Amino acid sequence: MNDLENSEAAQTAPVSKPVARAVARAGMVEKIRSELNIEKWPAIWQPAKSKNKPALRSMEREVTAEDGSRMVSRVEVGYTQLGTLSTEEQKLLYVLIKLWEDAGKPDVQVFFSTRGLARMLKKNGWGTNVIQSITKSLRKLRTIPIEWINSYFDRTETGAVVVDRRPFSILGDLRIVERRQDGAVNTSLGYFKFDDHILSNLQRNYTKPVCIEEFFKLKSEIAQLVYTHIDLMLSDKTKYERKSRALFDDLGLKNPEYNHMYERKRALEKAVAELQGIRISSGVIRSATVEKTKDGKDYKISFEKATRAETTEAMLAATVPAPVVINDYSKQRDPLTAEAEKVVRYFHKIFHDVDTHVLQSKEVDQALSLIAQHGLEACLHVIEFARSEAERTNYSIQHFGAVLSYASRAVTERNRRRQHPAPTSHPSARPAQQGEPQDQKRGEFRLAFLTKEQSQARLERAKAELQAHNPFLGRHWKDGSETYDKMIRARVIRVLAAECMDLLPVDPSLRAKYPWYCQNAT
Repeated sequence: MNDLENSEAAQTAPVSKPVARAVARAGMVEKIRSELNIEKWPAIWQPAKSKNKPALRSMEREVTAEDGSRMVSRVEVGYTQLGTLSTEEQKLLYVLIKLWEDAGKPDVQVFFSTRGLARMLKKNGWGTNVIQSITKSLRKLRTIPIEWINSYFDRTETGAVVVDRRPFSILGDLRIVERRQDGAVNTSLGYFKFDDHILSNLQRNYTKPVCIEEFFKLKSEIAQLVYTHIDLMLSDKTKYERKSRALFDDLGLKNPEYNHMYERKRALEKAVAELQGIRISSGVIRSATVEKTKDGKDYKISFEKATRAETTEAMLAATVPAPVVINDYSKQRDPLTAEAEKVVRYFHKIFHDVDTHVLQSKEVDQALSLIAQHGLEACLHVIEFARSEAERTNYSIQHFGAVLSYASRAVTERNRRRQHPAPTSHPSARPAQQGEPQDQKRGEFRLAFLTKEQSQARLERAKAELQAHNPFLGRHWKDGSETYDKMIRARVIRVLAAECMDLLPVDPSLRAKYPWYCQNAT
């Protein structure tokens, strides 16, 4: 009894201070401090993949001065033969600020190498394209003018003072030296210095923190712009909502297709998928949703933030050891995922004679899609068919994804074989078993007798479980897709086939009229 009490006390004891400090350090992310005026106007940066022709872009908003008066603030972003400022230049600006901070925040030029910039920008590989891309972005930061009209604030000893009208570029000085060997750039070095206005504000801490690691995880340009906006808006609040049209105006997204609210919704849904659970400078995005407004005329995007204290508490709770449970059957393994893993292991056994393959999430997701379309037995036949075809054409298959191109031919060949079985020389031999497995029939039988409400509830539950168990499907889910509908239905059928019969609702009125109903529903 004492041992049991000691065990429970250990599990509920508070976490020690060293452990709490270690958890807090683990939850920290690398931050830089970006100039606040630039962060307040995310529309400065146009999406890098935008097909709009370079043109003068202007943004304005009405603000309240310190004396209570109202005035219109305006920012105009010009362009050169290189184009206009884009989200690629925003990434590079954050990298330059990181270099400047690491150099000790000097008043003079900061030296760099293009290869080092490419590494910090997480560019793939190193070559002429990467060098040209980085060089072009540096030149754009140096040459493209930004004119601030009642919108740029200089931090002074007495406070922030608005500058009525002042044009300048982000970099005040830039030099790039390239060394060529055999006609190709071998090394590229140089130095830069921020414009005096920006440098003064950076040194006087007229800035906003930016989680640079989290920022560089984003793939979508719109997600990048939305992240910049909500990081600023959620700095002093836990919830933020904005209608899509007003949000797109704030971000400078004025493409003609965005005049339609459904196009704005589609663009925001892609961004929201990346922003779920991401860290910002003041906490973590707990939830991000896109929903239609009450009047039905637009969509709104809503963000909720978990503060750093709440995040730390959750991480501390995760460090408390869970009680030991023997033979816990409450968490059953997903049968569809188990079948996908079986298919992948069968592939590596057939092709590479490997019995202990370490499963990769990508190949399991590919197997899930294949099972949803054709079923487990057909998937195994696809692998065998791919093996025979690869041997015939002398093609060396290394990865599971290569068998997907054989799926349609393998299924066609299998169906043809079933319809026209080859003659056998042993008529007394037992014929191959035809038809679907008994479990499949049982599951479909039970599904057919569910009411519309019951079947819909099970389909919704199966959809949620699939997205929870498979993050890949959750990120790429498309409602109405025939493939995903088959996956949901297959999951419901498997669950129904495995359930005890007393879980199937039986209509009492059918017992007397159809005695076979209760006998066959097994």
